[in-house]
Amino acid sequence: MKILLCSIGSRGDVQPFLVLGDYFSKHGHEVTVISAEMYTTLAADYQVNYQHFPGDYRLLINDSELKKAIGRNPLTIGKKLKTKVYPIIESSLQTFYDWSKWADVILYHPKTLIDSFGAEIQDKLIKAYVVPAFTPTKAFPNPILSFLPIPSFLARWSYTITNAMLGSVKTPIKNFRQKNKLTQTRLFLPTMTLYGVSPSFLAQPADYPSDHHFTGCWLAPNNATPLDEAITNFFADDQEVLILTFGSMPYTSNIPINEFIETILEVTQLKVFVVKAWGLKPALIKKNERVFAVDQAPFDLLFPLADYVLHHGGAGTTATALRAGIPQMICPILYPFGDQYFWGKQIAVQGIGVAPIPLSKLSLKKLERSIRQLTTGNYQQKAHSLGEKINAEDGLAKALALVAAHYQKRSHPKS
Repeated sequence: MKILLCSIGSRGDVQPFLVLGDYFSKHGHEVTVISAEMYTTLAADYQVNYQHFPGDYRLLINDSELKKAIGRNPLTIGKKLKTKVYPIIESSLQTFYDWSKWADVILYHPKTLIDSFGAEIQDKLIKAYVVPAFTPTKAFPNPILSFLPIPSFLARWSYTITNAMLGSVKTPIKNFRQKNKLTQTRLFLPTMTLYGVSPSFLAQPADYPSDHHFTGCWLAPNNATPLDEAITNFFADDQEVLILTFGSMPYTSNIPINEFIETILEVTQLKVFVVKAWGLKPALIKKNERVFAVDQAPFDLLFPLADYVLHHGGAGTTATALRAGIPQMICPILYPFGDQYFWGKQIAVQGIGVAPIPLSKLSLKKLERSIRQLTTGNYQQKAHSLGEKINAEDGLAKALALVAAHYQKRSHPKS
């Protein structure tokens, strides 16, 4: 098969498509992945043909005015982000459209807006995402609205927010259609949909359509490159270690990061390992015998060495910690809108970590209380047991089997 994978957004939106593409490629398929130019270096680590359009979302992430606009109300994105976001949308749509003619099957993040030109190639299309935010269900409200106390009878209604958000960027879609002389079509097509979600962690809803699936997590096999000796030495003794990271999310808190770390040290006997990544890149971490900091390190190798992890709640980071079988504390940065709080709530429901506290609402007293609860609560056994179940799943293999079956059905329809 010629498989095209398209995504747009943060690293957490893009990396799962690189992982899928790498797996598909290694199983004999011709694979092209398309996303922003800023991920070219990241893509080099995967066995895929990577194509890109212009766009550096780090500039958007660090733009305080844009963050405020989105944080207050994501439906205003079409009005607030015209000059910075619309050109990226139009450029990406053109790239996706040009490459769509090459593919036998197209897996795409719904945020790519490929539905806007996909009516004529609908049989090629498969939506793919690591957050179940696009399939209405009675089982749980839309994950991006998990901060709201939505009653169960309104759960399905809450998914209309995703259509409204897609509809808020009609202008660049209209410009793209006019440029390519395309007729009007729906902004959200009914297609087969795959979610890189573990059914052991979050049960697939019984009211999902038959062609919507929780395949299991889309996580690459453990990194073969060994960790630096200084890192492994920090984990080598019997003292418990908490990993602290906010991934690509900017650390926005009234608590200075070193005071944050010092609080953890004061209320526990833990050591703290900090992965700065983008979120803490400018921070000067005060190191000592109980604090170690690195710019980057592979989570799939680090997390199994640790006893606890405190992070922002990105779907990929959460899944990696689940696979490692360690208790978690999630402090969402994207709040109130976004899926990070949703994953934090699921961690608490499953009994493998403490309730989430948005970073913007975190105080030193709340941090002390939650860290004590994390380290004294009986979370290890449940986390370890769930980790074993997730390791037994093979989300990548199931995704490929479903894609192959979809292609076969398309190629050999019943007469």
